[in-house]
Amino acid sequence: MNKILIEDITKIKCAGGVVISPDGKHAVFTVNEPDVKKNSYKYNLWLMDVKKGKASQFTFQGKDRSAIWDDSETLLIPTVRSEADTPDKIHKKSCFYRLSIKGGEACKAFEVNENVMQIFKVSDGLYAMTILRDRNWLDPDQVDKELCEEELDYHVIDELPLWGNGRGFVSGKRTGLFLYNETTEELKQLTDPYFDVRTVSVQDGKIAYTGACWHDIITRCAELNIYDTKTGETVQVVAPEQMKIGPMAFAGDSVIYLASDMKKWGSGQLSDIYRYDLASGKSEMVWKNDIEMSLGSNITTDTAMIGGKTYVARDGIFYITGLSHAKAEIYSFGKDDQLKKAVNMPGGGIVSFDVYGDTVVMTAQPENAATDIFTATLGEKPADELKQVTHINDELFKDKYIAKAEYIPFTDSDGVQIDGWILKPFGYDPEKKYPAVLEVHGGPRMAYGTGMMHEMQALASAGYFVFFCNPRGGESYGEAFADLRGKYGTVDFQDLMEFTDHVLKLFPQIDPARLAETGGSYGGFMSNWIVGHTDRFAAIASQRSIANWINDWGDSEIGVTFDANETGADPWTDMEKMWQQSPYKYANNAKTPILFIHSLQDYNCTINQGVEMFAAMKYFNVPSRMCLFEGENHSLSRSGKPKHRVRRLKEIFGWFEKYV
Repeated sequence: MNKILIEDITKIKCAGGVVISPDGKHAVFTVNEPDVKKNSYKYNLWLMDVKKGKASQFTFQGKDRSAIWDDSETLLIPTVRSEADTPDKIHKKSCFYRLSIKGGEACKAFEVNENVMQIFKVSDGLYAMTILRDRNWLDPDQVDKELCEEELDYHVIDELPLWGNGRGFVSGKRTGLFLYNETTEELKQLTDPYFDVRTVSVQDGKIAYTGACWHDIITRCAELNIYDTKTGETVQVVAPEQMKIGPMAFAGDSVIYLASDMKKWGSGQLSDIYRYDLASGKSEMVWKNDIEMSLGSNITTDTAMIGGKTYVARDGIFYITGLSHAKAEIYSFGKDDQLKKAVNMPGGGIVSFDVYGDTVVMTAQPENAATDIFTATLGEKPADELKQVTHINDELFKDKYIAKAEYIPFTDSDGVQIDGWILKPFGYDPEKKYPAVLEVHGGPRMAYGTGMMHEMQALASAGYFVFFCNPRGGESYGEAFADLRGKYGTVDFQDLMEFTDHVLKLFPQIDPARLAETGGSYGGFMSNWIVGHTDRFAAIASQRSIANWINDWGDSEIGVTFDANETGADPWTDMEKMWQQSPYKYANNAKTPILFIHSLQDYNCTINQGVEMFAAMKYFNVPSRMCLFEGENHSLSRSGKPKHRVRRLKEIFGWFEKYV
């Protein structure tokens, strides 16, 4: 067997974004492939015969990220296919092409002089669109282009957040809902210029949408409205500032939506299921989420770049992914108002899917494997047999050592069971001693599972034991387990250290003097916390981290909505409480060599957080190094430029090699 290498990250293909045709005969999905030479990615559409369970590449230009069905034999593709389609810096333009699945060239359907984010077919020639606009430049056709070009050099900020991860400066920008008539070329805005749309569903000429109209500071709450394209009337289902609303879709004679009042468990509170009856106009909670499940979520991975639907309604039934005890499966919710498992996933997890009749086409990540396309047949019992359609990475991994994720749970000192796993190193010999790496997930409301993480597999191939767990604060084990508000660095740190003790006891082959730790986002917070609270690790790699809750409150794109909820305070009500939970407070205790990795356009965990910790390490003479990436954001490890993803891993591996 050969080792999995760092450079293999530039060869892994990802599939996703499955959409089944209106007649159920075909499905289209996207496959992306790293292009190292251009330091970017190619995106092409694949076409699948659902009945035969076979798929093949359908487009080849490398520019097609997604598609919707215009009819059962025609795709509508938002894409750039010629120089004429390319907008200038000021006037955004979105071009759409039609492509027959029977073959032939793509034909230009229409273009809109706007930045279209999503498109939904309402009826022939009529489309709902979400469009990103700057409310300071409401009419693109009336903009003074010379003035706009001048204003590209500076930014005027009058609200929070001022920036967004992967989006740049967002102050003044809103994603509005529009209706486009292809015949008349009329584009009609359905929402207020200050309204920000979050989810959209279309059925029988009606458009349901969630979002919020806000000024000065973004709100966590959302409202739910239904617009009738035939009458021009709008019905409000959920009023503003009442609930946090998540997945939503038409389901026959009703609208199903997931919502939370955030009263008991804060903004991270799990959603309950509500049903709005279209005939009576009444809305009510029909399912209370009092089980250990997060709906609409999936497991953490670095081998699933392309998203897709995590919920969909078909034939009056609402389907959604459910993450429970580190397993992401599909559940159904029907007229009996009962949540039932629809598709089993024995290991790994389901990333996204679509449904037609009794057939599910999904992107799934089997145990110890990367993503591929699978199908399953629904019935009265949960579907157990997943049929694999694609094998896009088989050639890459056929002769590679893939370490099996071995389940090693334990019960912590508070009596809470913690799920954990370990990967054994390449060429494992039980008579030898090995170094080991503790990996900590982000979130913290996220979860590890048994699907492939390239980073972990590459570490195992490099000769490390790799161990990871889901400590308290993580998703998929219930509200009390996930509630870390005001407790950062306490029970979570305790679980991680006790898990490390557990691993060392189970595997005496691990040299306790050669332990390393790494994590990103919340995992980066924990890396910064660990360096100030224990010397048991020989090296640490802190990635896209938080160090100081007090400044993060004003700097991060989610500071005003996330930080106060998580720390249980703000800088004016209880600054000391925020400081007690800040790794920066304990930086003077640090002795462990620590590497910091940050992206300059990460507006989630901003650069100053890593810089503060790095400066403290230098001040206290702790061996430290910082690696900063231009043009990257919070998702560097998952979707950064191929060469940057390689360099990031080389920095981490090099740091561990030096000190571990």
